[in-house]
Amino acid sequence: MKRAALFVGLAAMLATPVLAQRKPVTEQDVALQRGSVQAWTACIAAEKAGDVNRILSQDFTSSGYKIGIKALAQTRVSKECFEAMPREYRSIRLGGLPFAGGLAEHMLEADSVPLLKRLSMAALGPAAATHSRTDAIAMCMVRGAPHMVAGLFGTEIETDAERAALAELKPVADICAGGAGKFEASALGMRSMLATASYRLLAAQKVENDA
Repeated sequence: MKRAALFVGLAAMLATPVLAQRKPVTEQDVALQRGSVQAWTACIAAEKAGDVNRILSQDFTSSGYKIGIKALAQTRVSKECFEAMPREYRSIRLGGLPFAGGLAEHMLEADSVPLLKRLSMAALGPAAATHSRTDAIAMCMVRGAPHMVAGLFGTEIETDAERAALAELKPVADICAGGAGKFEASALGMRSMLATASYRLLAAQKVENDA
């Protein structure tokens, strides 16, 4: 079997699975969508770690980032990783933020130092630049409640534990957004934006320490 490429639609906030036309979206669709994000990004993060680190550290509104993430998305993964993936995940197309968020979360997991310790220390250090309103909200959440964010990343997707962690973070999101009801996001969207913000916050500390 030939190695497969993952193509990413950069403009989408949420991943869009290539499925038969079914409306409204069901819980089964969401689970498939999220499982595919996790599987594809695990392969790419493991096999292209250097490229992933370089691209995720950039301003995601820049042309360099957009070119880089598109090129990364079109990178072929190994036959072994592709064939280890459930068949229903192999033809899924992913949106930009979920793709980046999945990559970021896998990179966060790759460090041997516990994420809670790293985020707690980073929250006391230099702030990372933000590039959109949602990004600013996510960065506020990571810096204001690093223990809750680390707890979320310790949960499996589509589980009661994840839902509980997201519910615990909701008041933090409200505060960072400027008031209750001023910000809403799906589980995938919230996890993705927190992962990319966490990654860049940690990267900002490394830059500061290397200076």
